[in-house]
Amino acid sequence: MLDEKKINKTISYQLVKAREELGYTQMKVQNDQIMKQSTLSKIENGVKPISAATLYLLAEYYKKPISYFFEK
Repeated sequence: MLDEKKINKTISYQLVKAREELGYTQMKVQNDQIMKQSTLSKIENGVKPISAATLYLLAEYYKKPISYFFEK
């Protein structure tokens, strides 16, 4: 059975991993005008759920396929 909390936790973890693999900070993401650092922090920490559109935007920015964010 799919568990929404587990899926969101996996996505959050993979978002941090993708960002750090590129050597990007949350401030770089903000400075590149992708999104505010505070919003990204909330998403990465599981405080704020991510929309499909935002996930797509970040996947493009991090140069990752959408499926990457669902890997365990």
